[in-house]
Amino acid sequence: MAENPNLGVDLYNLWTAGKDNYPSVAYQYTEALRSIDATEPGLAYAFRRPEVFGGGACGPVYQPWRDLRDGLAAVLGETRANLLGVADVLCMAVRTYQETDDEAAAAFRAVLGERGEPLPKLFD
Repeated sequence: MAENPNLGVDLYNLWTAGKDNYPSVAYQYTEALRSIDATEPGLAYAFRRPEVFGGGACGPVYQPWRDLRDGLAAVLGETRANLLGVADVLCMAVRTYQETDDEAAAAFRAVLGERGEPLPKLFD
């Protein structure tokens, strides 16, 4: 059969990383972002205080807290996008192998037939 009988398994592992592993981790970032976004409606209310104390209706801590919150959301969002980008590139590499190497394509299809299509694991 093939010069490298493990090539189908290697391609399947790349495919699994692109279709399951990286998207599953990205999903965790999505959930973290969802939690951060949920703080938006009550954020100003949580910092509201009598203006007699000075520093505005939300006080001096509100803006640094908001900046921290928004910065964290930006980092989580960028990391999520990068993980999904890596997943796309891994799948593109497997597709390119299949298009340019008939032996690799056959080996990959055989392993895919045995193990099935990988899907992301979404955790609650």
